[in-house]
Amino acid sequence: MLKYIKSELYRALHSKEIHGTAIGLLAIVLFMNLTLGLMKNVEHFRYGTTSFSYSMLVSVPMMYCYVAADVAAMLYESDRRNGTMGNSIASGFSRVQLLAGKCIVCFVVSLVLLAVTLPVYIGSAMLLLNASGPTTVRDMLMEVPAMSLIATGFLILAVVLLDFFENSFFSVVTWLAVILIVPKLLLFAGMLLPFGGDALMDAAMWMPVNFLTAASRVNLSECVTIWDTGAGMARCLLSGAAGILVFGGTGVLLLKKRDI
Repeated sequence: MLKYIKSELYRALHSKEIHGTAIGLLAIVLFMNLTLGLMKNVEHFRYGTTSFSYSMLVSVPMMYCYVAADVAAMLYESDRRNGTMGNSIASGFSRVQLLAGKCIVCFVVSLVLLAVTLPVYIGSAMLLLNASGPTTVRDMLMEVPAMSLIATGFLILAVVLLDFFENSFFSVVTWLAVILIVPKLLLFAGMLLPFGGDALMDAAMWMPVNFLTAASRVNLSECVTIWDTGAGMARCLLSGAAGILVFGGTGVLLLKKRDI
């Protein structure tokens, strides 16, 4: 399995898609901060600050999940279609080993992209923008551990779905349904149902897209994030850990029953 992971990491880190993603992320970050920097001395322009720049990421923590899932799609979207998965199993790897290997590779690649992009994001903001406003570097850095397990769980879900469905469209739709649509439906059902609504609401508020939105207020005048408190950070970590266990376990069961 170690040999498989090494070969996949080599392939991933030399992939044109991954290189393009890294360049794209850096270009977006630099363009944003450069534009804000050029405009910061314009009269009545309030956005040329480090706080506004940082808030673009701090206010959308689910971005970590989207990028992680995108990495999985770039690396393994065509595995079932082109027979790569079947060939790997024929070579002696079990489906559980392949699933674990792919998840590890995607996690490492996502971590590399973060390690490349985040310092450039923070550094360019410090150099080009006025250091003022409620959102600080600490808020941005604390977002990383808060979202680490959540993003990992949704990365695992992406890998599982890409392996399970032959058509990547169904993988994307199912992934979006699980992380966005189902949590919102449960939340609305909990608000509307006269009986059992409270229990449903409690369950819905353990789902990241719900509690991250409800517990955070990030704008020009304030920065309140769920990971500011110990209880909030614990909710992030526990929810992420639960996602890893549920999606990983479900993936093992589904792929054992799926024909290759």
